[in-house]
Amino acid sequence: MKRSVHLKKYEVFLSISFYFISSIAFARDDPKELLVFAGVGMRLPLNEVGKNFERKYGVKVLYDYGGSGRLGNKILVGQTPDIFIPGSDKWSKILKKKGYVKECTPVAYHTPVIITPKGNRKVNSLGDFLDCNNGLVLGDDRACAIGGVSAAILKKAGLDVSKMNIRAKGHSVKQLVIWIEANNADASIVWKVDAVQSGRVRIVHIAGQCDFKSIIPACQMRKHKKETLEYVRYLLSAEGKDIFREHGFEVVE
Repeated sequence: MKRSVHLKKYEVFLSISFYFISSIAFARDDPKELLVFAGVGMRLPLNEVGKNFERKYGVKVLYDYGGSGRLGNKILVGQTPDIFIPGSDKWSKILKKKGYVKECTPVAYHTPVIITPKGNRKVNSLGDFLDCNNGLVLGDDRACAIGGVSAAILKKAGLDVSKMNIRAKGHSVKQLVIWIEANNADASIVWKVDAVQSGRVRIVHIAGQCDFKSIIPACQMRKHKKETLEYVRYLLSAEGKDIFREHGFEVVE
């Protein structure tokens, strides 16, 4: 009887041991993952980058897309990705100063343009923004990179924002494009690549000294590891740059 009890205990011990050993083995076989916070305007090239990177390195890339301000604030409250790719270097500078970012590398450029609904000829320059008959939608500078860049452009042009007919502030460049596509306003300022990808808006180039270019940086966070470095290297590779070019971006040479 005692022998039977001891055997049962031994069998239970072996079962538990096998369970833990199996769990460890399976955990080691689980695919590695990288979490990337990125501006929503880079969804198309980065999705392609992620698929290629997983195929080459066996590391799955998970993206959280949104306005740079929203993502930057998520980092400030403790949600740390492996890599942060904002639409401009404003938030990379803020996070680097506060010690959240290890290193930032320029990848590509965003160029801002004016967009209007197709067939709408009411806005043909920044000066037309002061016409109160023209309804505008602009990016919120607290929420997205294009908002801060738009504010800088209008300030550089010497235009008083308080005299403009601003109907709404958007939290992402995609939201601004959708509003103009739907003819909800006469004009906005967005990234050129988003306007081109839309195909449903009229593009007006911003001339002269107000023609800003915004650097898109890839920021390695403090939870730095080998896979993070490999991902950034892939972004900067000839193949990575070609992907950005194919989607209308100007890349850093």
